[in-house]
Amino acid sequence: MKKCDICFKEFKGDAGIRIHKSKMHKDEPIGGKPKTAVQASNGDHQTQDLKFKCKFCEKKTETENGLRIHHGQIHKGTTYPEPASTDKKGSRTKSVADAHGTTYLEPSSTDKKGIRIKSVPYAHGGNHTDDLQFKCKFCEKTFETERGLKIHHGRVHQDKDFPGHCCKIPNGATAATKDPYAESVAKVELLRSPSVPLDMMVKIDKARVTDQAIDRLSDQSEECKMSKKDASAASEAMNSFTESFLTELNKISKLKWTHFNSGSFYDKTRNSPDEFDLMIYPDVQVSVDFDDKSVPGFYKVKMVSTRVSELDSTVTRNDYVTPGAYKTYVFGLIDRVLQKIREGRRVTKRVKSRNSPAYTIDFNAIPGKKAIDVDLVPCFKIDCWPPVAKRIDPKWISYDSVVRNAMKSCDVVCKKCPHDHPDNNLLWRLSFAKAEKMLMNHANSSGDSTFKKDAFRFIKLYICNMKEQFPGEIQKFSSYCIKQFMFTQFDNWPKKATEEVIIQRSILTQLIEGLEERCIPNYFIQNDNVLQFIPKHELDLLCRGIKMEYEKLLGKKRSK
Repeated sequence: MKKCDICFKEFKGDAGIRIHKSKMHKDEPIGGKPKTAVQASNGDHQTQDLKFKCKFCEKKTETENGLRIHHGQIHKGTTYPEPASTDKKGSRTKSVADAHGTTYLEPSSTDKKGIRIKSVPYAHGGNHTDDLQFKCKFCEKTFETERGLKIHHGRVHQDKDFPGHCCKIPNGATAATKDPYAESVAKVELLRSPSVPLDMMVKIDKARVTDQAIDRLSDQSEECKMSKKDASAASEAMNSFTESFLTELNKISKLKWTHFNSGSFYDKTRNSPDEFDLMIYPDVQVSVDFDDKSVPGFYKVKMVSTRVSELDSTVTRNDYVTPGAYKTYVFGLIDRVLQKIREGRRVTKRVKSRNSPAYTIDFNAIPGKKAIDVDLVPCFKIDCWPPVAKRIDPKWISYDSVVRNAMKSCDVVCKKCPHDHPDNNLLWRLSFAKAEKMLMNHANSSGDSTFKKDAFRFIKLYICNMKEQFPGEIQKFSSYCIKQFMFTQFDNWPKKATEEVIIQRSILTQLIEGLEERCIPNYFIQNDNVLQFIPKHELDLLCRGIKMEYEKLLGKKRSK
């Protein structure tokens, strides 16, 4: 055992001390990496023989979290005598009052598997941390963090000097208005800076790779395999549908329409051939106002081609295309097409949210098989790589031509902007479906690992299984969110041959941290959080499910 030379806490090796110092002794000149959501699985969690005794009865618990739950249930209304303390392992704790006036300790600790747990008040699910807010000096906006206030000021009051000191006001003292966009940007920035690369996470994970964990991944690999017979039948049916659809669409419209096959079936990460995405767009030229950087990922689109009378109802006097009107018009065309083509008899329109950019149908293509979910997405093609998007340089793709082609174009889709903006009805959502497809198709091309796409498939399988267990409760979290997360992991993929179980465990720890922080950055657009509009209860449910999968990969050695 080795001891920290500052606080004398014991660790098994130098790596543990470096991580500990970077977290607990930030002012000391050390070169360690920041501590992550998951410690070395055998090293930094509470030992079983440690007991925590209640101050008011003889009850003992193995963890402070258990003591807190006991105190909140049995001794309601009693003030816990210690406002703050340090537990026997040296972990810093803080005092939090529940909704009944009971004050309990909220530890910064790890559970028995090494996963960081965020303690949250149970009573009423209340949030007791937002009693103070930061008020803007130039308007009535208030924020929970100073960072959020600074972002708001830079975006809204760019011509004014930022005040040297911010005024903290009690929550509810004025007509406070929170800015979810600013808070989301702050979370993305916080998540970007301290995250630990996947290859470092793999080195930190020293837990034994058991036969049970190996079998677990092997079983999942079998579950993710798509039947070639089923895939071929579904693909042929979709090809026939697409050809008939575009032929009829070009008959009833004066515009020339084309399409792009996007989605997980075409990048070969789909577990079953029951979902297809088709992006459809007219042959017209538009420009995007990328100078407006107020809401990352949402921009105004202007008609550049000679105005077509067919689209007059969708274009403003200033030649801006209105996404809502454009979507309504194209959806009307799709209705007419489906009434005329032969495949339309086997189609049922699915009712979706008004904010969805897709016209979704259930296509009963193969008798006796599950209906195919088809998303028809009206969009415009943008023949350039947006200046707001980062210049991607994935080291995990061995073909330079793939990267160059991936950055040739993008799309804009009719996804309603959820932020408060003066031109909210004119904003289109930027889409990188083409780039995503190319990158994912060639994810395993570098030769250092053939496990990248499988790791992605396994996480999709976890989410799919949870959706089946909790129908209706997981709706907004999609494979798009997982894909943005996985691209970042691919950038830091271990270069040396490593056990796949360890890689998958390390990926899950990073995903757990993102779900707990309510933030997964968009791989292409800076300061864009793909989780910002997913309900908290949905993310909590996903987090619990992913933790269970992580624990299965820490399974005990199989008995012989």
